[in-house]
Amino acid sequence: MKYNVIIFDLDGTLIDSSEGIVNSAERTICELGYPEIPREEIRSYIGPPIGNSIIARNGLGDEELKRFNSVFREIYKNEHLMEAYVYPGVMELLSDLRDVSFVAIATNKRIDYTMTLLDNMRISPLCDEIQGLDMESRLKKKDLVENCIKASGTKDRSGVVVVGDGETDASAARECGVDFIGVLFGFGFKVKEDVTYGRTAEDVQSLRDILFS
Repeated sequence: MKYNVIIFDLDGTLIDSSEGIVNSAERTICELGYPEIPREEIRSYIGPPIGNSIIARNGLGDEELKRFNSVFREIYKNEHLMEAYVYPGVMELLSDLRDVSFVAIATNKRIDYTMTLLDNMRISPLCDEIQGLDMESRLKKKDLVENCIKASGTKDRSGVVVVGDGETDASAARECGVDFIGVLFGFGFKVKEDVTYGRTAEDVQSLRDILFS
């Protein structure tokens, strides 16, 4: 195997959490009195913190972003967090990788929600490190990836790869000087041409083939 440290994004890479996120965003938009946004458009915002895109769409500022995030997080945590499922083949992939590699998750989901979700889905025991956003959302994806690399103890970044479904993941990999694999079955990338850095995997089996090659 080329990679001994594998850092996965979560939403749209290991799990499909779109139903819960979109439902929570719709409820938040309604409660705050924003103009209605089509579900598919909301779904396209998943990846980076969703409030940033919705607030920007409405031409609002930082104070309103804080308000949106506060309402959204309460709704998501209390009502829709568990509306998610693991992509077929992912559990087996993680289990097999754990035997031979350092397996980590770096997600823009808040860390407390992340741990609740991963514990319930029984993904946590298959990971060596899990990094998510702090309560104030000060960390960026690059910081999360760097924290995973540090936790792995590796000094050779040629053996590190980030796996994700969007440009945020690709940019973090590039900034950290590590390889990247863009998956085409998530929320972001849809065709190979969308991935301008690294390689692509059309499905979980092709991702397995790349990682174990």
